[in-house]
Amino acid sequence: MDEQMFEKALERAKRLLKYRLRSKWELKIRLLEAGFDEAIVEKVIQELEKKGIINDEKFAKLFADHMLNVEGYGPFRIKMKLKELKVDEATVEKAIDEVLRENDVLQIMKRILNLHRVDKSKAREYLFRRGFTPDLLELLDTEVGGADE
Repeated sequence: MDEQMFEKALERAKRLLKYRLRSKWELKIRLLEAGFDEAIVEKVIQELEKKGIINDEKFAKLFADHMLNVEGYGPFRIKMKLKELKVDEATVEKAIDEVLRENDVLQIMKRILNLHRVDKSKAREYLFRRGFTPDLLELLDTEVGGADE
């Protein structure tokens, strides 16, 4: 019976992962909500980790990249979202650092500003609400030519 439940839980997990990558915590919660026993869920998580199917480091990096490039969120907001998904602090920091190194954040900020043509102070407020840090906003001001234009 336990082996049968394990197989059902494993299939459910794989089905959930077909739609999108999930953090280990998120997958665990979804399986528990589906009524699977915690011991079976832990066994499924271990099996998927062993096979490399779930990996919080890979998840965090892909999530951060998507949030920055597609959704237009800044590093602070991305960090908060990953913490909500119970990804550990070191993994979150590493993922955000990698994504910021690999992308031209100033270009992304300029693209967002071009989509929302407003005065500079409103633009700064908008970017700040999206999770872009004050140091990135200062860098953007320097690049664009000052905050008071």
